[in-house]
Amino acid sequence: MKTVPPLLAVLMGLSFSISGQEPAVPRKASDIGIQIGTDKYLWLSENNGKTCVVAFILTTCPHCQFTIGLLNKIQKDYADKSVQVMASAIEPMSSLHISDFKKQFQPQFPIGYNEQSYIQKFLGRPDNDPMFMPQLAFVDRNGIIRAQYAGDDPALGKDIQEKSLREALEKTLRKASRHHGRF
Repeated sequence: MKTVPPLLAVLMGLSFSISGQEPAVPRKASDIGIQIGTDKYLWLSENNGKTCVVAFILTTCPHCQFTIGLLNKIQKDYADKSVQVMASAIEPMSSLHISDFKKQFQPQFPIGYNEQSYIQKFLGRPDNDPMFMPQLAFVDRNGIIRAQYAGDDPALGKDIQEKSLREALEKTLRKASRHHGRF
């Protein structure tokens, strides 16, 4: 009986879990609540009729911090088009880091915190799937996720990220005008 060398077995296992299928879009967004205080939540469904960009971050991640800066610009530039950005930190004990993060990066949109497993369900990812940060979902005004990006997506490369985010948002705004629905 042949055995697989230990290193090869580990690599095979990693490639299997990492090469999992990306969640399909478009798809109906489940209603999620981003915790913004003790027993206080901001629900995606509270933004019915708005296009939402939902970002999931780690407060200490430089890529996430860069993305928050871009989302600040987008929130300002698209506010008159009924666009709402919202974000959630998902690292362990993130509730303890939100206040300092807000002071440092001054987001112009709500930001709270959640458990990673809760967010993985929203994103359509299995619990054991590695999450490259940030994670972004573009939800149209009818509650349909039209685009979704993980931190390792080429579209989130530093040199093209702002262009990619704006293109995804424009596409989401156009698609919503052709479809109707609710959360």
